[in-house]
Amino acid sequence: MSRPQQKKVKTGIPGLDELIEGGLVPNSTTLLRGQSGSGKTIFGLHFLKHGALNGEPGVLLSVEEERKDILREGARFGWDLEALEKQGKLAIIEQQAQYSLTTNHLYTTIKRLGAKRVVIDSVPALFSNYPNELRPSELRSLFRLLCQGLVGDGCTAVLISETAWSKNNAFEEYVTKGVIELLSKVMEGVVRKFLLVKKMREVRHSRRLHLYEITNEGFTLFTPKKLQKEE
Repeated sequence: MSRPQQKKVKTGIPGLDELIEGGLVPNSTTLLRGQSGSGKTIFGLHFLKHGALNGEPGVLLSVEEERKDILREGARFGWDLEALEKQGKLAIIEQQAQYSLTTNHLYTTIKRLGAKRVVIDSVPALFSNYPNELRPSELRSLFRLLCQGLVGDGCTAVLISETAWSKNNAFEEYVTKGVIELLSKVMEGVVRKFLLVKKMREVRHSRRLHLYEITNEGFTLFTPKKLQKEE
């Protein structure tokens, strides 16, 4: 007997949704981690852009990059993020002076926009702005509260993290519903990038490494058929 299919939040990223039974679980948090330069920010923008164009407004909390740089990044792929902002379909906010001011601004913006999608880029940078050094137990509690707050506001969130930081903060993986890893391997003298869905609760997902690249379409996974076509 097959189980009923839950309506999913489509990421809009070519090749990804078919690996996770149609998309992300609604009102959930997914950890996206990888090394610097792996395409994490573009993944997040792609996710938000797709939602904005399909009736699901989104908020990007950009902790490390300025808004003008984000707009320029989107323009590389023909995404007019500024136009989406003016239409009330997207909001790009930057980190405030204190952690509490930043999160308050985030939740206020979510409510104002009626946001359904959120991307935080990145979690390590966000917590680095806390007024005092956090013990591991405090860090885990703050992260859990952050996830609960986003889900409580009816959002499906992608939380971006760095591989090195995550190794010392394994709680990220336990608190979030999903974990997607971006990996790189040197093969025949060429650096190849791979995506791995390490965890996705309530979803039958692929457990294989999937080749991806940053193309003119944005973040793109290469299925066997697409690889054959490219070759």
